[in-house]
Amino acid sequence: MSSFTSLTLAPTPLVTFNIATPSRTLDAIRASGGFNVHVLSGDERGANVASHFTKGNFGGNAFKGLDYTQEGDEAPVLREDGVMFALRCRVLQDAPEGGLLRVRDHVIVVGEVVEMVRVAEEEDEDFGLVYADRKYREVGVVLE
Repeated sequence: MSSFTSLTLAPTPLVTFNIATPSRTLDAIRASGGFNVHVLSGDERGANVASHFTKGNFGGNAFKGLDYTQEGDEAPVLREDGVMFALRCRVLQDAPEGGLLRVRDHVIVVGEVVEMVRVAEEEDEDFGLVYADRKYREVGVVLE
């Protein structure tokens, strides 16, 4: 997955990201019609959670070793230290093309946010984790 961003806030919040094909993640999104986006804290805790998913899990459970909850056929919600909240999304259905747009060897996924699940127990003002130049980063100095 790459290039996660918000698309619009009104009339309902939409998010988008790109995913290379072939992809087991994309297959799961197609089959279920939904997905979760976890917003990770911009520190070592968040980076550790993100790193867990960079190791590959061919034939295995991507969530092995992580604390998560799952209700029925819903996508799992991570309950790890370093996860601030999860956005529960469903693939956009009201456009003629739907929310899965193929562009060469990638698919642009457009999802409607249907719920925000707070994972971190404390209310904080932390910034989310950033990934740039092949490194995890935290938001730095405010530009004025």
